Order: sequence, then structure tokens, then C-alpha cells
Amino acid sequence: MKNISARQNDILSIIASLDISPTMFRNADEKYKAITKFLADCGIEADMYPQGSFAFGTVVRPNAKDPAASYDLDFICQVKGNRNDHTPSELRNRIEEALTSSKVYGGKLEVYKECFTIEYADINGVGFTIDIVPATDEASENKSRLTQKSLVPQLIGTAIAVPKHNGERNYSWLTNNPKGFKAWFDQINEPFLSFSRTAYRQNLFEQNTALFASVEEIPHELERSALQRVIQILKHHRDVYYAHFEDGDDIKPISAILNAVVAQISSKYTPECSVFELLEFVLNEFSIYSLQQKLTFKEFAQKYGERTVFSRQDGKWYISNPANPEDNLADKWNSNSKIPECFFRWVSAAKTDLIDGLQLDDDRQFRALLESGFGETTVSNVLGKKYCGETPPRLVVPKTAAKPYRSL
Repeated sequence: MKNISARQNDILSIIASLDISPTMFRNADEKYKAITKFLADCGIEADMYPQGSFAFGTVVRPNAKDPAASYDLDFICQVKGNRNDHTPSELRNRIEEALTSSKVYGGKLEVYKECFTIEYADINGVGFTIDIVPATDEASENKSRLTQKSLVPQLIGTAIAVPKHNGERNYSWLTNNPKGFKAWFDQINEPFLSFSRTAYRQNLFEQNTALFASVEEIPHELERSALQRVIQILKHHRDVYYAHFEDGDDIKPISAILNAVVAQISSKYTPECSVFELLEFVLNEFSIYSLQQKLTFKEFAQKYGERTVFSRQDGKWYISNPANPEDNLADKWNSNSKIPECFFRWVSAAKTDLIDGLQLDDDRQFRALLESGFGETTVSNVLGKKYCGETPPRLVVPKTAAKPYRSL
């Protein structure tokens, strides 16, 4: 007989195994602060802070294609001044020259178009990289323009300018606002954290008594709410699903989209909820938004007018960046129709694996969906042979399976 609660706990165990550990968090925290100090010693006064999944608390190990893959942790290196005090190329060159000259960082530095990457040695078989994005404060005149356009103008004050690669080591300025994005997300996430904080922190402490002398010592960055877990579940399921496509890395939804749309949808739900109650709500909302593929903008607005997280006016997809009114997170959706089509097929597959699959009477079928959604190696590492029965489950391959798994 199926035990839905046990199945849900097993999925949460799988996701927890992909999250950054308290030991690695402490290590990464020390490492990026050491980089900040090194740059200061080189005469570069900068504020270095996390962005992306490390900032949002939604890290998952990117192991869909390689179970031994390292964590990718993203950081902004915001140099004192604003874009009027630097050229984008000069800003990059200053940081690159400093890091290259270091005996500590020079030998493990990789230079990319948009960032500098430092790879650190494995700890217990797991490593991580720090991606450093150079930046400086956005100019006041640009902040004023963005403030007038923004629905949440209080976020614009932290806007920054980052060098954008234009080819042949030529760079221009691009506006970004990771601090504003995080402030917006944190405001939505706080009620969800408050509901589960005490129990979660106590459980985390009991699992890490060698690291923390008391519950109070646990960094708040290690807390996980239902909202954060839902995003982590969807991010890893996305990675596994899109790994089956040759162009998967190009067409899969970026994490910024998942952070933005899941948070905005979740803001309409009660924070006193379980992970799977919220997950089902989010996936059901995604299914409603998928109707925009067939309905006109007017038809969808008449029937679902209060739903504006995804919009498709004049046939153009739009997903707002809450911290930058000039940034459409769905820009690529409008240049490649395969991206939104595949996104909503993935949504259907996620609902089958993560919600409908919990109701299956056959444990082996449930195991097959787990491996389809999270990867055979990842599931086996956490659950062993649980749910396998006497006959190994058959892995669902999207290219040969029936809908919703079949590729485009």
C-alpha cells in the first residue's frame, strides 16, 4: 500500500542531498571573504556578495549530466564608484590582473566573457567554483529612469552596472540588480520561513552538532522554507529533463525565471503549508498559464485576468524582473518558440513525476518516475533499492516515451 507521506519525505531527502552542506557553506563563505580581502590589499575597494541560487538559498548540485559535478556559486564583485568612474573593460582588467598575479588564485583562475572563475579542491568528494562578476554602482541618472518605470521603486537603489561582452574583448555596461531581486524574494519568502523556521533549525542542528554548539549559531542562510524547497525541486527536475535534449542548456528556463515566477505565484498562497501543497499549487498555476499558448491575450485576460506572472500580449512573452523594469526575463522565448513550448511540456512532466506519481499503487512505477525526474544515480545514492521490488524499474526516456515526456 502506498504511503504518500513517506514518498514525499524521500523526495525531500533527495533534494536535501543536492543542497549545499553547512560545511561547504562555511568554506565558501570564508573563501569569498578572503578574495575580498585580497583585492583590498591590491588597492581594489570592493563589496563582494552572493547572487543567484547561493543568495536565494536555492542551491542544487548541477549533476544531471555528471554526478561528480561541482557546485557553481555566483558572486558580484562591486567596485567602489559608479559606471561614470570606470569603463567596463578597465574594470574587468583591474580585477583580472590582480587575481592573475596572486600565488593563491592565479593558478586556478579561468577567464570567461562574463566572469572570472576560481575552482576549489573537493571536500569529501564534492567541490565548488566561485564565479566572480565585476560590477560597479549604476549611475544616478539611470536609477532615476528605472525608478520612474518600476512598480517597486524602492528596489532600484541597489542597481549596478556590469560589463557585457560584445566580442573581441570589447565591453559595454549592462544594468543588473541582484540585491534588489533578493530583497523582493526575501519579502515573499519570510512568511514561509517563519512558519517552519524553529523546527527546521532544530533539525539542522541535530544533524550537525559537530559544527554548531547551539541552534543560535546556525547561519540564517542555511534555512529552507517550503518556497525554497519547491524551487530546488523544480530546478533539479528541470536539469534532468532538459539533459535529454542536445540543446537543453540553451532552451531550459534560467533559474532567474524560476525564482521570479515561483515566488510571485507562491505569494498568493498561504505560507502555513507543506512543501508538496505549495508545489502542487505552483504546478497547477503553471498549467493554467500554459493555456496562453492557444488563447489570445484578450481571451486569457477575460478568463484569468488576475494571473499576470506570464503574459503574452501581441504574441510576445513577458516575465518581469521585479528589480529591473527594463529587463524581460522571457526575451529568449520570443526568439525561439521551442523554449516556451518545451517549458510547458516540462511543467506537465513535473506534475506527473512529483504530484501524480505519489498516488501510484505500484512502488516500482513510483521508483521509475523518481529516476526519470531526478536521475538514476541521484535516487540510488539516497534511497538505495527502495521501491525497486524484485524487478528493476524501467527508466522513462523523454525521446521515446509518450507525452508529456516526448521531445519536441
